[in-house]
Amino acid sequence: MQILLVEDDRQIAQRVARDLGRSGYEVIDVATTEAAHDALTSRPIEAVVLDRLLGDNDAIAALADWRRAGLKTPVLVVSSLGGVADRIAGLAAGADDYLPKPFHTEELDARLKALLRARDRHAQSEPDILLCGSVRVDRRNRTATRNGTQLMLQPREYRLLEALAANPGQVVPRSMLLEKVWNLTFDPRTKIIETHVSRLRDKLDLAGEGEAIETVRGIGYRLRDDA
Repeated sequence: MQILLVEDDRQIAQRVARDLGRSGYEVIDVATTEAAHDALTSRPIEAVVLDRLLGDNDAIAALADWRRAGLKTPVLVVSSLGGVADRIAGLAAGADDYLPKPFHTEELDARLKALLRARDRHAQSEPDILLCGSVRVDRRNRTATRNGTQLMLQPREYRLLEALAANPGQVVPRSMLLEKVWNLTFDPRTKIIETHVSRLRDKLDLAGEGEAIETVRGIGYRLRDDA
């Protein structure tokens, strides 16, 4: 599980990363909001621990921008600014929780787990298994097969296939894929979707006969029901 830690105090960052690593998280450690934005748009992040004061910048302004852009990843703000007005400002900007400094890493871990549980509750009504013809997606174990052959998928490829399999035989618009897979509500005007679809298509086609993913020009993509 990848956690993004945004902290410019190297001593604090190393301690928190070490302790969270011992709790089973894979911690991606960056020191600026710009680096944080790059990480959020390039890989699957389960939660963000965001130091509010980074150099001369108040990071809640960046957080507000991320939320307006469609970021749905849980964000826990940590800060030496722990007054009521400060906490309200952080939550209003889009933080899911606010933890004043100094803090014990055990409490940070407990709060992260609570945020992730709350996120997962929203998905409990969705089926564990998605089927579309010869494609089977196991949400519980985050695995996928075609014709019984295990697909070796990168995290983004898995999420892309999951989004397509949740709408079997239907066209899934690019905008929906950007939101589901990259947490974006705007089109970055890059080949990011095409690149990942191409890689996923190659892996699916190697595991079965016939092209699994159909491109619907100008709209999106459809996972074919080849049963």
